[in-house]
Amino acid sequence: MREKQLAVCDRDDQYLDMLQAYLLKKKPAGFEILVFGSVCQAVAASQEECFEILLIGEHTYNTDAEEIHALKTFILQEDGLSGIKGIPFLSKYQSMEALIRQALDAFALDEACASAVRCGKNRTRLVCFYSPSRHSGQTLASLCAGELLTDWGKKVLYLNLSAFSGFEELLGIQYNADITDFMYFVLKHSDKLLYKLEGMKHTIHGMDYLPPALDYMDLMELDEKDWQNVLDTLLYSGDYTHIVIDLTEVCQGFYHILERSDKIYLVNGKTAAREQAMLHQFQNLLLAKEHGEIIEKATILALQGNWEAQGAALDQLSVSELGAYMKGILQEYEYE
Repeated sequence: MREKQLAVCDRDDQYLDMLQAYLLKKKPAGFEILVFGSVCQAVAASQEECFEILLIGEHTYNTDAEEIHALKTFILQEDGLSGIKGIPFLSKYQSMEALIRQALDAFALDEACASAVRCGKNRTRLVCFYSPSRHSGQTLASLCAGELLTDWGKKVLYLNLSAFSGFEELLGIQYNADITDFMYFVLKHSDKLLYKLEGMKHTIHGMDYLPPALDYMDLMELDEKDWQNVLDTLLYSGDYTHIVIDLTEVCQGFYHILERSDKIYLVNGKTAAREQAMLHQFQNLLLAKEHGEIIEKATILALQGNWEAQGAALDQLSVSELGAYMKGILQEYEYE
């Protein structure tokens, strides 16, 4: 089966070269990238095989462009012209990451969109971080682990399931959609997961992540079966080697995620008696619920000191003091 095709047609050679270089490097959702400097070239190529997506410059588009066969066409808007037969516009001079995200998100929502299912030979490995005492280092440790795995050549997706992640303020980004939007979409259109993922994901230190929930009540409305279905789709999509989950009790699929995890890290303080007692209570609860296999997969991360006070940027955790500590922990499980 041929790869799906994303075609770009623009007379601006410099812009075309820049966009082509970006797309060939990222290769979003496994698309084959085609570029054309003229409408006639695009028309000829599309007669053989219909493009899935066409991005065409506002000043390149003409009546002949109507002969280009594409499931979804977007005009790369330059001067704010409108009225080209209702074809949707995307701002040409925004960041290329934002441009492709918007195009793929709109494509995923289109009923004419073809399936994007990929089935990997090996199931993605699921790595989970959880703190019974809600230790403030949990998120830093999970982010750091994802960054280290990325440094080691792994392809990682990070999912933060906390009630209040603070990511918008910490990263200086305002999200238009969050992980719950992704979840609800995948539950209805699991075959289009990769398009939606490409349309929503952000990147930190080369690691993909979905914006955390803006309202934790939306997370709580997803039940265990919903999480099972979404995890099945993600783990067998073949798009990532590892998924790192920053888990809290807000998630209704709490125990299911722990059960599905290949490795679990229980984040705790090193000396506080109250934190130790909370960890022991959690372990006893797992035994009472006959979840002994979760304990067997778990390693306790005894974080000492205030890692946040070190001031390491969130995208530089792998080279911080915390990174040195986490590297030793992760290497015990043969990630490299």
